[in-house]
Amino acid sequence: MIRFNFIGLRYNIHFTFLLLMLLLLFLGNGRLAVFSALFSCLHEYAHAWMAKRLGYSPIKVSAGLFGGTLHLQEGYIKPADGLLVHSAGPFVNLSIGLTGFFALKITGWDWIYDLVAANLVLALFNLMPFYPLDGGKLVGIYITHFLGYKKAYIISRTFSVIFSVSLFLLGLYLVQYNIVNLLICALAINLYMAGREDSKYSFYRLMSIYTALEKENRI
Repeated sequence: MIRFNFIGLRYNIHFTFLLLMLLLLFLGNGRLAVFSALFSCLHEYAHAWMAKRLGYSPIKVSAGLFGGTLHLQEGYIKPADGLLVHSAGPFVNLSIGLTGFFALKITGWDWIYDLVAANLVLALFNLMPFYPLDGGKLVGIYITHFLGYKKAYIISRTFSVIFSVSLFLLGLYLVQYNIVNLLICALAINLYMAGREDSKYSFYRLMSIYTALEKENRI
C-alpha cells in the first residue's frame, strides 16, 4: 500500500493499481500509463472537491486495479447532492478529453492522443450503469426517487453482481485469443470487490440515518 497526498487529499494506492501501470509500460505505452494514473487521481479529486463544496468531509481515496473510491466522514449524502458529486469525476475527464481532442487537431502532437484516450476511457468506464461505478450510483439515485433507498440499492447491487460475473466469464472465454484478456477477469473481480468495499463506506452507508432524514422530510 502506497500513501500520499494529492492536492490536499490523502490517497491509499493498492499494489494492484501499480501492476496495471506496469502492464501498460510492458505493452509499450508508458505515456498512457502515466496519464491514466494522473487523471484517475484528478477524477477522484473532482468528486472530493464537489463533496467538500456541498458541505461534506472527504477523508481519503483508496485506489485499486481499476479505479478508486472516495470515502467521506459522513455516512450518507443527499440524493440531490449525489447527482453532482458522482457526476463531477466523469465531467472533468470528458472536459479534458474533449479539450485535448481539439488541441490534437490543431497541434498534431502525438502525446496528446494518449491524454485524450486516458480521459475518455476513464469517463466512459465510470459512466457504465453498474454499482459501484459513478454511472451505477447515478442510476441508483434515479431509482431511489421512485422505489426508495432500500429497494434501489438491492436492485443496483444485484444487477452489478450479475454484470461482474458475466464480465468475468467473458474474460475467460477471450483468453484463448489473447492472454491480455485476463485483464477483463481482473476488472470483473475488482468491480465486485470494490462494490463490497464501497458498501462499507458508501455515500449511502447509514440507512438508518437516511430513513430518519427521509421521515423528517429533510432530504
